[in-house]
Amino acid sequence: MKEEKRRFSVIGGLLPVLVAYLLYRYGDMYGYEIKKRIEERYPKKLPQGMIYVVLKRLTNSGIILSYEKDGKKYYKLTENGKEFLVYHLIVLSNAKSIIEEILNYFSEEGSKSHNS
Repeated sequence: MKEEKRRFSVIGGLLPVLVAYLLYRYGDMYGYEIKKRIEERYPKKLPQGMIYVVLKRLTNSGIILSYEKDGKKYYKLTENGKEFLVYHLIVLSNAKSIIEEILNYFSEEGSKSHNS
């Protein structure tokens, strides 16, 4: 697997939840604004067009809706989107403990090498 693909597989899986969260927290935004907010939180630039693929999927799923304003396409979280976000908060909470375990293990290992 290419390193670039590996790097984005984790963040790519979180993008729908992150988009829903950003719209919930900051209100309606247009695509480029959402992309910039994500890049403020994640040090790597998203692949060209990736955010728009996610926005289209979320729109088709009824999680967000879009509307035109001042010549820009804005996105808004729906009631279904709020339910989606609440559900994923539980999933993220469960995943957090697994991630912490992995990070703590390797942090404690320090410079020791792991023999298989």
